[in-house]
Amino acid sequence: MVSTFIVLLVAALSLFLVWTILRPGPSQIRSLDDWETKKHDVDLVAFRLLLDPGEEDYLRTLFPSAEFRRLQRRRLGLALRSLNLVGKNAAMLMRLGQLAKAGANLRLAKEADDLIYGALRLRVNLMLAQPYLAVKWLFPACALSVPSFEMRYEELLSYFSRVRQQRQWEFKQALGSKVGFIRLQE
Repeated sequence: MVSTFIVLLVAALSLFLVWTILRPGPSQIRSLDDWETKKHDVDLVAFRLLLDPGEEDYLRTLFPSAEFRRLQRRRLGLALRSLNLVGKNAAMLMRLGQLAKAGANLRLAKEADDLIYGALRLRVNLMLAQPYLAVKWLFPACALSVPSFEMRYEELLSYFSRVRQQRQWEFKQALGSKVGFIRLQE
């Protein structure tokens, strides 16, 4: 009976994790322009400083232990908020990749696949980094190192810029051919 309950609990948890990772971004994202208005700005330099072990050691020597723990919890809270914003951005980029892939040429479809794969990989990494930060928030004096994700986020943004460039190039090509067609008819 107990083992059946544990298996069902693990299966439900697994389904929830898969749903969390694979769910698309907000449905309000319909174009590349929507990204510009709805994206969340994340300062990766500040994030790196929040999780820098050297910075943590410096603060540990500077402040008494009770104040250090309070300050460290604030820093980790900010880092968790940053992770949430990056996760929301990754979900939006995943949705944009799906939109770019629909009716695209072969090159744009490959770039969109890279964007979707990168967003998916980043979301999995974020799901692994958040528990580390939560444990570190509970025990601010422990020396846990958080898995790095910011390089993958920067890589994801570069995938997105390639999709955007390809999409703009296609638009200019289509516009140029229509203008040429109009000139030929005149």
